Amino acid sequence: MTCSKDKPIEKQNIDKQELEKSQVIQANWLTPAICQQARLSRDARFDGKFYTAVLTTGIFCRPICPARAPKEENVRYFQTAAQAQHAGYAPCKRCFPELAPQQKLAPPIQKLADAIDEGLSVAELATRFAISERQARRLFLQHFGLPPNKYAQHQKLLKARQLLTGTNLPIAEVCFAAGFASIRRFNEAIKTTYHETPKQVRSRLSKVFHSNEVSVLLNYRPPFDWQAMLTFFKLRQLPGIELIDGNSYRRTITLGTVTGWIEVTHIKDRNALKLTVALSELSVLDQVISRVRKLFDLDADMSVIHQHLATDKLLAKQIEQNPGIRLPGCWDIFEFSIRAILGQQISVKAATTYAGRIADKYGQVLNQQHPELNKCFPTVNDLKAADFQQLGLTQSRIDTLKRWVAFYQANQTLFTHYQSLSELTDKLVAIKGIGPWTVNYLAMRGLSDPNAFPASDLGVIKALSVEDKKPSVKQILARADKWQPWRAYATLYLWLSLQEKITATT
Repeated sequence: MTCSKDKPIEKQNIDKQELEKSQVIQANWLTPAICQQARLSRDARFDGKFYTAVLTTGIFCRPICPARAPKEENVRYFQTAAQAQHAGYAPCKRCFPELAPQQKLAPPIQKLADAIDEGLSVAELATRFAISERQARRLFLQHFGLPPNKYAQHQKLLKARQLLTGTNLPIAEVCFAAGFASIRRFNEAIKTTYHETPKQVRSRLSKVFHSNEVSVLLNYRPPFDWQAMLTFFKLRQLPGIELIDGNSYRRTITLGTVTGWIEVTHIKDRNALKLTVALSELSVLDQVISRVRKLFDLDADMSVIHQHLATDKLLAKQIEQNPGIRLPGCWDIFEFSIRAILGQQISVKAATTYAGRIADKYGQVLNQQHPELNKCFPTVNDLKAADFQQLGLTQSRIDTLKRWVAFYQANQTLFTHYQSLSELTDKLVAIKGIGPWTVNYLAMRGLSDPNAFPASDLGVIKALSVEDKKPSVKQILARADKWQPWRAYATLYLWLSLQEKITATT
């Protein structure tokens, strides 16, 4: 069985202990027997965790493929689609392996993969992470079963197939969005690997797309409570920037100089969301897809998270009642940081009101966009000279916002390159007006850190109170220790239990 899983190069470190731990987990948890049971039962919880290759047909599939299950002696298992493709198998034309939910990797491994996806060479990868080129190749072979250059090549091919079969993006745009330098090279690579032209691959396009905008299919592993996610965002929506109704989430977006809007809807009877995108420049489509997946936490494996947290009776009850709860993310870390600071010690409604006032006063007005979405949240550059006056804010809150904007502008890479939550906390709490609650809430939703935990949150304290006896923060942290590394999800369930307490007393 094969189961493994033109910018300056910034120096970073890889946590060696975490790296070794991830190797053990990756090497031992997935066995041929587990894979066989999962594919025969078409268990959606394993979708994206491994791929089934069939010797007699030369194709590889997802474990949920509707095709007739092949005999076990004709099956080979791979942990990544890139591995299966590199071994000479072609993606199935019924289950579209390139559209499977992405596998979440341990942070140090994810950093290596992200760097290769950025287009870094092996030498540049070694420079960034202070490792030798030989070690970089060894790590990729251990975790992906492929050397870095082969991994990068197959990732580009799979990304191209994803855009061909999962979007209505023009083929020429697919070429460059997938990372190819020329249309000729793109056509040759697709035909050589898939024995079809890009146009023939495109003919397999899913029937769910009908609009003139670019549409993308985003798969996830169930369970996923779409309505609960929409309710969460609706309570926090900003007029002119966000619009949430019974089945869709819409918002304006900016990525550098690119502007546009997105719409996300749930596809009934499928474990997938449909993302519709309108952009002034399609070259950033890949970034949009990545951000939306984090926004709705589509790569989480809830079965693993539930199993871990259910050892706590309070959490187990909430998990049983609300199995599809996900960790709501954010579109932009700076936007969310402003909203987190505004939310200190006030209600969600009040914080949203203040955020709306800041957006209305300092945000960019968009023309020819969605009729009900005409503003973008201000960037750090928009707010660097803002006085935040006449918005109803206290002077202390204004001073905190000014200090934060200045800090963020000077330290933007911190939020993508920090090594640990404790390191981030130490740096941010040194800013007057920023405390541990703000940092953990920022990490929890702004950075999608699954282990962030706002222990001093009033809702968390109330949820863990027994007969009105409030636990100390130290006691809360001690209890939460066994929830690691999923404390952010535990926080969501504690908030849900608090709602239950309030209902029971009213």
